[in-house]
Amino acid sequence: MKKIYGSVRNMLENQKELKKIIFRVLIVLIFVIGVFLRVYGIDKMPNALNVDEASSGYDAFSIMKYGVDRNGNSFPVVLYAWGSGQSVLYSLMSIPFIAMFGLTEFSMRIAMAIVGAISLIAMYFLIKNIFDNKKLAIIGLAFFAICPWHILKSRWGMDCNLFPDLILFAVLFLILGIKKKKVIWQILSFVMLGISSYSYATSYLFLPIFVGITLGYLIYKKEISIKRAVRIFRNCFCDFVATDCISYYKYF
Repeated sequence: MKKIYGSVRNMLENQKELKKIIFRVLIVLIFVIGVFLRVYGIDKMPNALNVDEASSGYDAFSIMKYGVDRNGNSFPVVLYAWGSGQSVLYSLMSIPFIAMFGLTEFSMRIAMAIVGAISLIAMYFLIKNIFDNKKLAIIGLAFFAICPWHILKSRWGMDCNLFPDLILFAVLFLILGIKKKKVIWQILSFVMLGISSYSYATSYLFLPIFVGITLGYLIYKKEISIKRAVRIFRNCFCDFVATDCISYYKYF
């Protein structure tokens, strides 16, 4: 009986290990497919550059080469672009790739593709930490990997496409901070929210509301005090006002 029990026990343990291996292989496979869909032929598909891609790329080239954007503004916090303005963050992220590969379609798009690929990992861990369910997380990852909206967004090197992924990262860090009871994750979350304000102009409308709701939730969960929440919101508000004032002074 002991031998039979031992054999059954070993078989079950082997099955558990096999399931773990299959699960990990499946995650890697889905991730590889997702990366492939976002990177393959990125210099040819979509066909030709969008006008905003061309504008952002040339400003990145100008800042890299001469230290100013194409309108002669040094250290810009927002780009003048066509006259209506364009966020600066994606241009700054493109500079290393333009330095390595020249001013090409590939170099102007690859930064967005990398961010899109990283967001696949972020989505998996976000679902896993919210629902404590690995199976649900891998299903969510699979749908996200083949999501047409996110695939196309990750293949276009435009400032507006950067904003949703940065919010995804911020939410993931916030959830990790709440679950792991570590302040560093909460700090990283708000740092990411601050960075996202330089990614797209819509953030000026979205972030104050989102930050206010997030701080209210953290107070409700007793993760932070009301005093600290007010201080964080005040600092965020000052950042938005400072950015707007600098933009107005430099360009209008």
